[in-house]
Parts: sequence; C-alpha cells; structure tokens
Amino acid sequence: MLKDVILVTGGAGYIGAVLVRELLAKGEKVRVFDKLYFGSASLESVKAQIDLIQGDVRHFPASALDNVKAVIHLGSLSNDPTAEFDPKANKEINFEGTMRVAEACKKKGVPRFTFASSAAIIGFHVDTIADENYTPNPQSEYAQSKLDAENGLLSLVSDKFSPVIFRQATVFGFSPRMRWDLVVNTMTKDAFSKGNIFVYCAGDNWRPLVHVKDIALAHIEAIMAPKDKVKGEIFNLVHKNYRILELGHWVREILKEKAPVNVEVLFGSKEARSYRISGEKLKQNLGFEAKHSVEEAVIEIYNILHSGKFVDFQNPIYYNIEWMKLLVDMEQKLKVIGKVF
Repeated sequence: MLKDVILVTGGAGYIGAVLVRELLAKGEKVRVFDKLYFGSASLESVKAQIDLIQGDVRHFPASALDNVKAVIHLGSLSNDPTAEFDPKANKEINFEGTMRVAEACKKKGVPRFTFASSAAIIGFHVDTIADENYTPNPQSEYAQSKLDAENGLLSLVSDKFSPVIFRQATVFGFSPRMRWDLVVNTMTKDAFSKGNIFVYCAGDNWRPLVHVKDIALAHIEAIMAPKDKVKGEIFNLVHKNYRILELGHWVREILKEKAPVNVEVLFGSKEARSYRISGEKLKQNLGFEAKHSVEEAVIEIYNILHSGKFVDFQNPIYYNIEWMKLLVDMEQKLKVIGKVF
C-alpha cells in the first residue's frame, strides 16, 4: 500500500496549526495526533481536509502510523515554566513520548522523522554564537528533556530511519493557536493594550528568534530533502539573535506610525536567559534560510489586534503555564466533587 500521509504530532498547537496549513497548501495529505490540551479550534477551518486523532504521545498507538510516509514531531510541553510545574510529565512527554513515537516509526518502517528540539539546551550566557558543535549545557528540566530526546533519536539512526533534529530558537509570529507568552508576541500585545513594552533584566540578555512560519517550512524542507543531507543531523533554526533591550526598542520603532509606545526597563532575574546561535549549517546543507522578520510579525499581530478580531487576549488559554495550572486546578476540584457526590 502506498504511504502518502504526513503525521504531525502536536498539530493543533502554536507551531502545528501553522505547519498543517503549509503542508495542505503543498498538496500533502495530513494527519494530526494531538492531546488537544488547548482544544481543536486552531484547526477548525481545515478539519475537513485532515485526519485528526486525539491522543497522548505517552500512549502512542502504532495505528496512527498507517499509510504514513513521514512524521513531524512537535508534541511536547513547550517551555521552562510548564516543565518546572510538572517535571514528571515533562520527562514522560518530551523524552519518553518522543522515543515511543520514534521507535514506533522505526518498527513500522516510517523512514522520515523531524523533531522540534530547543536552542535552550546550549545553556545561558554564551560568550560566542553557538553552532551545532557547541557542547550542550542544559540548565532546566525542559532543556534536559529535549537533549535526552535528541540523544535517544540519534541512537535510532539507521539506513531505514532518518531522524532530523531542529534546535529551534524562541518562536514568534501569529498562529491560529496563538500564544501571548513569547517575547515578540508579548511585546506587541503590551504595546497595543498598554502602550508599554516591558524589558526585564535591563534587557542585557540575548535571545535567538525565529518566525513560526520559518519553523514550519524548515520541517517540511527536511522531510523532503535527500536522505543523505539530513539523516541524523542536528540543525539550529534561527532568523536572528537579538539583545532584548534592542528588541524592545525595535518593536517600538516598528509601531511608531501606529501608536506611541514606551519601553520600560526593569531589573531583576526574571527572563535572565541569554544565548545566541548560528543558522549557518542549515543554510549550507539544505540552502534553507529563515526569512520572515520580526517587523513582519509585529505588524501582522498589531493589525489583527487593532481590527478587533482578537479581543480575548487575556484568556489563560493563550498562556501555556496559566492554562496548565487552570486545568490542574479544575481536575482537582472535580475529584473533590466526585468524592462528595
């Protein structure tokens, strides 16, 4: 039987909702496997065009791989706060879940597999711009789970299984499953709603950034590329490195024709992460270069907010850790109600 489906785990998420649409635009058949922690509204406009399976990567069924030719694995807890809130789930989903999906692919004969890792694994306060040979120094449960998954995937590489790892920079840009807890998105939302951009730690820290569309396009490029160019390879995925204070002023500059915006510099340890990465290997090996800019994203997001089409941006569902805490709180209250009744 001809295998012609691309499976996207986490396909209803922030990156996944964009990636699914890019695949459909290229004429691909798409299956989404997602826990649906945040619901399925992000896929509402394309539901008739995809096969949607609600499920957990910790209990990944081999049947989800029927007729699948490639897997793009995005499904995970997505940042430091969520990992710190539930370290057990972080390990089970980000590491063990990844291995369960990958091992099922290898056993089932699905040859192509891309993995959404994180640039955070290199650690903080890097004095240089780190390439893929830089020794990882994870300093959080989240980063460690991603590095463990990377090492696990590399142990599975064979002639018939070709995992590709993307160490993704901090993401920005609009998505049908929007997140307002990402630095560029937060700055734009605050500029719109408060006329203020807040910069923490005096803005001295560096952050590599990449547009959500470029992440989607890079994963697609990797599953379509000749196997010998990607098998077992690790690629940094970044558009540009920004010092956070400069980023705040750049967002203000982008919006100066739309509204007066103030940049407020704060001090303390909040958001003290600092690192830079190079995307040169991806450019050299695949000819792929992230091209969607901060300016493009800020203007798009601001215009959407200004249009009034996105009025509930304070809803916890757009902030991963707030939503996770809310779900846990609701679950605990339901248990109490269950005991009473």
